[in-house]
Amino acid sequence: MSKKFFALATATILTASSLTACGGGGGDTTTAADGAVVVDFWHSASGAAATTLEEIVSDFNAEHQGEIEVQASYQGGYEDAIAKFIASVQTGDLPALLQASDVQTAYLRDSGVAEPAQDFGDDYDWDNLVDVVANYYTFEDKVYSMPFMVSQPAIYVNDTALAEAGLSHADLETVEGLLDAAEKVHETTGRPGLTFHQSGWYMEQFQSMTDQFLCTPENGVDEAATEFNLTSDETVKLWERIGDLYSAGVIHNPGNDGSAATGAFLSEQAAIQLNSSGNYGNITEANPSFDWSIIALPRDTDEAGAVPGGNSLWAIKEGHSKETQEAVWEFMKYVGSDEVQQKIFEETGYLPTTNGANDALAGLTEQQQALVDQLQNTPSNKITAGCKTGALNAARQSYQAAMSSIANGSNPATALEEAQQGASNEIESYNKRAGN
Repeated sequence: MSKKFFALATATILTASSLTACGGGGGDTTTAADGAVVVDFWHSASGAAATTLEEIVSDFNAEHQGEIEVQASYQGGYEDAIAKFIASVQTGDLPALLQASDVQTAYLRDSGVAEPAQDFGDDYDWDNLVDVVANYYTFEDKVYSMPFMVSQPAIYVNDTALAEAGLSHADLETVEGLLDAAEKVHETTGRPGLTFHQSGWYMEQFQSMTDQFLCTPENGVDEAATEFNLTSDETVKLWERIGDLYSAGVIHNPGNDGSAATGAFLSEQAAIQLNSSGNYGNITEANPSFDWSIIALPRDTDEAGAVPGGNSLWAIKEGHSKETQEAVWEFMKYVGSDEVQQKIFEETGYLPTTNGANDALAGLTEQQQALVDQLQNTPSNKITAGCKTGALNAARQSYQAAMSSIANGSNPATALEEAQQGASNEIESYNKRAGN
């Protein structure tokens, strides 16, 4: 096991204690009774996503009977899973395949514990990946993990309330327009015009919507990020207005509870919700009594856009034989196929990661089409690449706390300055351990 991985393990907030070294690379091949190469696959999928994942694994195993057997096991949520992964260094019992959230991307890349997906060869059409998705998982012109279940934030709109306020979707195309619309709805109906829960993911999205880097230099794309960018005049001004709208009752405050935000939208307590594309299935199942739509996230410039979220699959090379890694790659290619990505979208609401899957979709609802169009139309650049630092998960806690403080009446400039300091300290500490 690499020394770098040990150092990074102490840098993350999910650190396991008393890590001890174990042998790296190589390893034995585990086989099933029928001689199939066993792939130990750790995942964090739940609900509808878990059902779909289990079907994907079952279908793959049936197609590769006697050759490859993927054994999927749920390890809890993303943070629980990565904590168990780090702790498994003590025993050397690492999985061959790991599903990890978007926020762990740079950390896993820096650790050196995984084989870059694109290093497995050219028997996968990398150009078939949607540009903005490939961009998020690319470092130094190489895709490091296979995008699996990808999401983007979008705007969920109560069209009845919007019409009552004399507004249309065209009024929500910029961040200022979105906030103006929320204010107009509140003036007209007396109810909040907007809701979103206080997740650090949305702070990141507000930065990308307004064409600003989350961290510098330039989101850490070309060189290691050294600090966050949370105190620019544009960011402070934006969150001062958001703070004022919270105080005026224009924005509904659900705290950090996403279910409470969705509940406010469904009960018509709030007319507009900022939420993940993955929430589509929940809204559809609830069958709202009002007309509703999904529209693309506001973009203040042509370079602005939504940063992808969701998860991807990582091929863990430490402790696994070449034969096992080749079996892992077969499954990763399968997951990244047009057919499987189309299945994931239709059954879960996670977005298709391949151009072929998007082209094959038919019979979509207007809401589904809006989600697909947004993904395809999001520019692929350094803004939408997101902040590429392994300190992202720890840093999120700082600016999520700032969001909560602002929502509850704190001075935005002060809250953002504290978040800037805390988040940047996380990068500095991480870079020292990573040798960046």
